[in-house]
Amino acid sequence: MISAKATDFDAIRAMLADDVKLDLVNRLKLEGRDKIGLYFTRYAEEKKWRFALGAVEGQPAMLVFDGTRPMERPAHFVLIDWRSNQIIAIRDFLFAPYALEAVDWARLG
Repeated sequence: MISAKATDFDAIRAMLADDVKLDLVNRLKLEGRDKIGLYFTRYAEEKKWRFALGAVEGQPAMLVFDGTRPMERPAHFVLIDWRSNQIIAIRDFLFAPYALEAVDWARLG
C-alpha cells in the first residue's frame, strides 16, 4: 500500500495523451491533457488516500483505500486505459463507490 506524493502524480501527468479522457463517474467528464491536470492535483493534496495495484473484473486498476478506515476493502477504484506508453482514458469511481459492490476485485502484489 502506498501513499502518493505530488511528484508521483507529476510522473503520471507526463504519460497523459494529448486527447486523454477523464470520466469521474457520476460527477464530470473532461477531455484533454491540460484540463485533467487539476484532477491529479486534488488527489495529491488529499492525505487520506492510499493506493494499491489491483484488478477489477480482470482489468488492471488502481485500488483506492481510505486511510482513516480499516484497509480491508477499497473505498473506490480507478480504471486506466493505455495506448502505446500513454494514458488515453481514466475512469474514476470516487463518486460511485457502490460500483465496488457489483464487481470482482483483487489487490495485486
